[in-house]
Amino acid sequence: MWFRCDGLGWGGWAGGIVGWAIFVGTLILVGIGVVWLARQLRRAPLATHERADPLEIARRRLAAGEITIDEFEAIRGRLAT
Repeated sequence: MWFRCDGLGWGGWAGGIVGWAIFVGTLILVGIGVVWLARQLRRAPLATHERADPLEIARRRLAAGEITIDEFEAIRGRLAT
């Protein structure tokens, strides 16, 4: 026996709406994934085999305003010993 769907159920207009919703949802998820990946790659620099210089890190933190001059001087004093 053959079954037909004459505009009722998933074969009619409702199926078209669901199909488009799945398509648009997939596009949105792919877009979100691309944006997330781009942000992750921009945030984390490529790994280098060189060890970061602690004094240079302290200088960058001072320049960014993360630490005060007094804190920088204390770090520099501890690294000198």
